[in-house]
Amino acid sequence: MMSNKSTNTKFAPQETETVTGFLTLTNKSKISVYLIAVAVLAVISPFLHVLYLIDDKEGIFGFSYMSSFMYSLSLPTMALCSGLLLKYVGTLLPHFNLYFKYISYSFLFVGIFFMVYTFVPMFDFSTSIYFTGLLVVSVILTVASHYLHKAVLTTEERLKKIISKLFDFIILETPRKHVSEEKQIDYVISYEKIINEIGDE
Repeated sequence: MMSNKSTNTKFAPQETETVTGFLTLTNKSKISVYLIAVAVLAVISPFLHVLYLIDDKEGIFGFSYMSSFMYSLSLPTMALCSGLLLKYVGTLLPHFNLYFKYISYSFLFVGIFFMVYTFVPMFDFSTSIYFTGLLVVSVILTVASHYLHKAVLTTEERLKKIISKLFDFIILETPRKHVSEEKQIDYVISYEKIINEIGDE
């Protein structure tokens, strides 16, 4: 029978590189891949048209050149991404949440409006019908983007919690409750190597 003393002292994970690797992994789990991707897209989107300045291609969606299309798409993309980021920042500042909420909706609406305008040129519609439809579609997509943004963040947070609980089980529970006393040292050494490798990535 395994004694409590031995499992709590001799074979318990110590303050070694394993802990450092685990803390690094824990800190990484606090980083939102989704928000980083949105921020990167917001920064690089105004420069995407530069890729076609030297060797331009035939345009799409009614544009004569790809550089023109990418330039027309860049600023709406930046506005859309900025709106999503401002919406997240608002959740971190409860006292200013209402202000950030309306500002983010404004950015989202403007970005979506001109993005739809880029993809759906006015061909077979009258001016009034075209812009009325454009406004309606933009409002609908702005509201939809709010729920989609919330769903993505919620899903990402759930996945991080699942991963965190899994590592807690592997690192804290398994060596104490599910590994025999004579094999605990080998187990600690094995996951120490794995955790530190993940922490260094």
